[in-house]
Amino acid sequence: MNRRPVVNVLYAPGTNSHRETLHAFERVGAEARLIMLTSVLKGHERLDSGAALCIPGGFTYGDHLGAGALAGHLLAIKLADQLEAARRKPVIAICNGYQIAVRSGLFGSGIALAVNASGTFHNEMRQPHHVEEGTNSVWLTGLQGTTLRFPCAHGEGRFVYSERVGWRRALTYPPGTNPDGSADDIAGIASDDGLLFGLMNHAERYLDGPGNLDIFANGVKAAA
Repeated sequence: MNRRPVVNVLYAPGTNSHRETLHAFERVGAEARLIMLTSVLKGHERLDSGAALCIPGGFTYGDHLGAGALAGHLLAIKLADQLEAARRKPVIAICNGYQIAVRSGLFGSGIALAVNASGTFHNEMRQPHHVEEGTNSVWLTGLQGTTLRFPCAHGEGRFVYSERVGWRRALTYPPGTNPDGSADDIAGIASDDGLLFGLMNHAERYLDGPGNLDIFANGVKAAA
């Protein structure tokens, strides 16, 4: 009997987009499993126990030390071996999850997600995103060159970088639509091997938008 690929969806205090994310993966045939960061830290569960990993959005630990800072520190210091093992599988990091992934060093050094250029939270129901023609992201297979629309809702999403090592542009904001002041209009990045995908905005909140559900389907297919 064929088993459905297991996708671990990481939950930490303050995570709030886990339900939509679990639903997205279930819709495309995965067994979506919520794992608690506290349980992982205690050794009861592992980040890399599934075929893929998702770090979803929210406000982990209230963002009191900066968006995703504490959760990112815990992954980098307490769970470095598991993070490295998970990194060899498909991983998607969304909004606060993207901030956590960046702060944990999952995408390498020389990058950060800073406070929006406007200095305030930005909300856009149907933010456009251009999928880079040359992206090798396993999450964006078959979507290259298309424009996807899904919600933007963040206050610290301005992508800045000092070097381009280990990552590539995967999504960009079309000219004139950049909501946060990200350098080079970068809306999402992928690792050089295509397995890691980080984005600030929420495709899981608009699954019926053209192409949006395909992101999750692609990740599950790659995991399988």
